[in-house]
Amino acid sequence: MNDQYDAHTLRKLQLAQCCILEDFIRICDENDIKYFIFAGCGIGVERHGGFIPWDDDIDIGMLRADYEKFREIAKKDYSEKYQILEISEDPEFPFFNMEFKRRGTRNVPVIFKGNDTDMGIDVALYPFDNVADDPKKRKRQLRSVFVWHKLKILREFGHPVLFITGFKRKVVSAICVIAHAFLKLFHVSHAFINRHYLKSALKYNVTETEWVSCFFDTTPMGSAIKRSELFPLVDKKFEYLTVKVPNKNHEYLTRCFGDYMQLPPPEKRKNHFP
Repeated sequence: MNDQYDAHTLRKLQLAQCCILEDFIRICDENDIKYFIFAGCGIGVERHGGFIPWDDDIDIGMLRADYEKFREIAKKDYSEKYQILEISEDPEFPFFNMEFKRRGTRNVPVIFKGNDTDMGIDVALYPFDNVADDPKKRKRQLRSVFVWHKLKILREFGHPVLFITGFKRKVVSAICVIAHAFLKLFHVSHAFINRHYLKSALKYNVTETEWVSCFFDTTPMGSAIKRSELFPLVDKKFEYLTVKVPNKNHEYLTRCFGDYMQLPPPEKRKNHFP
């Protein structure tokens, strides 16, 4: 888990991802699809004008309607060059986002160890869904998506990557093994978990709400953003490209990460070594 890319290989990977991002942006522009750069790439935009130097992925947020529109257009018109990795294509895909993968490439991060998904060089697309405005309904929604998301991980991985150490790691690891075996023994299907997660995540998408969130973040509200902070989107530089970010990007990143302009200590500068 301590292995990291050498600088030359990492830069080759970053530039390959920029080529995919360039195609992604063109598809969005041609089809009136809205997207925004967020998470680590959002920090990269503001602090570095591109990738965080040690980062190795591109995170893109989209409201659910734009996310689904992009998926259908990409499948229909760009399938020779790109492959869509998502539960709609493969119920055993281990997460609830979409990977827009360049065909002919192979790149499997450590966190996917043990899963048969055909991972490659890609950009990651994350659907943002409506968060209930009513506090009681919101609490139920967040609890539900949290449970189904964790069940998804436990169904896919008997030994998920754990970013904890010591005795706590041993206890959590044992619980994961038992839960994984239980879900398989009772034939809890991938499709069953996917369906119930989506039912909770999409429950309030019929009306416009104040907040939207990518519910399968570390916590369901970890990536939440107000619509007023998100729109209208603004242009920023990312490497040699111009990308869209939330109009209140500084406020959003500060809420998510604190003083994000401060570089973390060297031991915290990690990437997803394959």
